[in-house]
Amino acid sequence: MAKRITGDSGMFGALSAWLLLKQLFNFLLLFNLLIICCSSSKEADVEGEALIGLLGALNDSNGQIKDWNEFFVSPCFSWSHITCRNGSVTSLSLASIGFSGTLSPAITKLKFLVSLELQNNNLSGPLPDYLGNMTNLQNLNLANNRFNGSIPSSWGQLQNLKYL
Repeated sequence: MAKRITGDSGMFGALSAWLLLKQLFNFLLLFNLLIICCSSSKEADVEGEALIGLLGALNDSNGQIKDWNEFFVSPCFSWSHITCRNGSVTSLSLASIGFSGTLSPAITKLKFLVSLELQNNNLSGPLPDYLGNMTNLQNLNLANNRFNGSIPSSWGQLQNLKYL
């Protein structure tokens, strides 16, 4: 025997379909927001990769930097010793950490870096000429390390530099 559909179950069916469409719409909206968010964070990925490369060259043998994670979208959200503005790294405060390595050219990928503080570590090697390409740099503190050689002529291009 066939069951007869009454008006109440028809109303329930329409309501169920409406709720299903509403959930689908919300899902698609959230999905589009995630795509927009993630596609605009390409620069942050580059900065995160640059910082991981820099940390490797600095040789954090004492394990002082524990929260830099290459799997996070942006270092601006939760990485220590970093200051950001408008989603870009503007300051690295890495003084007195006990680093014993060198600087890495990866640092030049931090296009908006204004302040670099690496004083009181045990960094060595020649003063890198590639720092001369960091045109936004205003504060550069490399004091009390074991760098050698003269100041590269390329540093003369640092027109915004106020403290060396």
